Amino acid sequence: MTAQTCPRQHQRTTMEIASLEPSLYTVKAVFILDNDGNRLLSKYYDTELYPSMKEQKNFEKNVFNKTHKADTDEIAFVEGMTIVYKCSIDLFFYVVGSAQENELMLMAVLNCLFESLGQILRKNVERRCLLDNMDGVFLVVDEIIDGGVILESDPQQVIQKVNYRVRQLQSLTVSTVWMNTWILIWGQYLKTQMTIGNGDFYFQTNRRGDCVSWIVVESDNLYV
Repeated sequence: MTAQTCPRQHQRTTMEIASLEPSLYTVKAVFILDNDGNRLLSKYYDTELYPSMKEQKNFEKNVFNKTHKADTDEIAFVEGMTIVYKCSIDLFFYVVGSAQENELMLMAVLNCLFESLGQILRKNVERRCLLDNMDGVFLVVDEIIDGGVILESDPQQVIQKVNYRVRQLQSLTVSTVWMNTWILIWGQYLKTQMTIGNGDFYFQTNRRGDCVSWIVVESDNLYV
């Protein structure tokens, strides 16, 4: 009987010790609620924590009920989770970690999130402005946390990276417009002239049987 009990006790002790070891996966979840407790944004990085939407919303409601009366930055312990939070006008920001997580690490993430959004929203950190800029809000969150791992805690670095990604998206959008224009002209089998910027671009298509080729020419120079 003793021989069977000892290994189990040893195994349990080992698992408990392992759970206390430091991990790169610091953040379990991030969510933003309005002053009625409604979800505006949420990201859960631990898929086993609250796997269903219903469980997530129940957790968020429980957290909100226990924290929404606070006027300053606070730390709470709800359902075995360490939670740091901040309120601003009609918004509540939450960062969730495990029971053993360092509160200072979680608070650094929270402050970085709040200050970065303050710059993105031009210090109008309130519900309406946040909803009007949700694409930028998601970019900020993704630059700070990736899969629960803290990537950045400096708001200035976050803003620089977000601006870079925005420029990339804008460039992609311009390229998509160009491609759609070319496809339209190619599909209509036209020969036409367009003035874009300071140059005249000639879109010319040639059809031989079932084959169609197209070129874009400016000032008699072949571009494509």
